[in-house]
Formats: sequence, structure tokens, C-alpha cells
Amino acid sequence: MALVGLVGSEAPAEDAARLHELNISALAFAEAGPAMQGAALATRTVPSLCLSRVSDRDGALAARYHGADGVCIDATLPLDDWDRLAKGARTMRMLPLALAESKEGAEAAAKVGARVVLVRCASADAVIEAVASLPRALTVVAEVLSADVDALRRLVGHVDAAIVPPGVHKSAQFPALVAEVDP
Repeated sequence: MALVGLVGSEAPAEDAARLHELNISALAFAEAGPAMQGAALATRTVPSLCLSRVSDRDGALAARYHGADGVCIDATLPLDDWDRLAKGARTMRMLPLALAESKEGAEAAAKVGARVVLVRCASADAVIEAVASLPRALTVVAEVLSADVDALRRLVGHVDAAIVPPGVHKSAQFPALVAEVDP
């Protein structure tokens, strides 16, 4: 399972450089802004995901301006709206991630033809339940709110990647977790 470090706004360049040294797969940011730009300049090769919901072209442009390589689009939008926003993101050279916050949202992501779905739930068990019936071809990124090391370990085998909050990736045990779940 790939690990994606959630970078805060306190010291984004330093966090990004440290996570890059640990060979993290990508960086995530709660919203587009200067923290994302600072981290992008510090690493240059690590992809950045903007986790805030993009609801229009201007939101996607702002995310791209700040260095996002991927943006979240609500999976439950009507198909025409989803397609318009996803195509717009792709023309900006960003990956559209279908944002799902329930099993129904995850199923909606598959129906709209998303290639990647970010499933945001309160627990690892809720994520596992939400993704159980998804097609294997769909790349699944999990964001467990208030995740800890045990929650991340539970996701192994159920999702392709997981968002790692700062409280976990700043701990002394994080390098061992990276070696364990993302060798």
C-alpha cells in the first residue's frame, strides 16, 4: 500500500523534504495554498494532491496554480457535472480523484467512470466496507479521519494508498511503518 503524507501549513517544505527522504509516494494538502507551493518547490518530483472538494473550474485552476497534480471532485455529482470537472482537471494536467464519503459515494465513483477514488471515512472499518464491492481496476486512496498506525495497518490489502496524517508521519515509528506497508 502506498503512503501519502498529509502536509500541514507549519513547515511544509521541511515536511515535504523529510517525507521525500522516506520515499513517500505522494503529498496531500487539505487545501490549495502557499503550503502546497512551498512543498512542491522543496521536492519537485513528488506528486501533490489537493484534498479539498473542487466544485468548479476556478477551484481546479487555484489548485493547479498552487502545484496540485490531483484534485478531488465529488463522486455524487450528476454525470455531466462530474465529466465536465474531470475533463477540465485533465486538461490542466491533473488527476481527477472521485471523492466519496460513503459506500454509496464509492459506488457512484465507479458509475461515473473514475479511475481513482478517494474514500474519506471516520474509521478504517468504514473505508473497508465502502470499498468492498468496487472493481479491482479502480485505484482506491483511503483517508481515515484521525487515523493512527493501527488504522493504516488495517487498510493494507483493501486499498491501494492511504493518507497519513502529520501525527503519524512525524512519529519516530513512521519509518518502520513505511518499510512494513510500502516496501
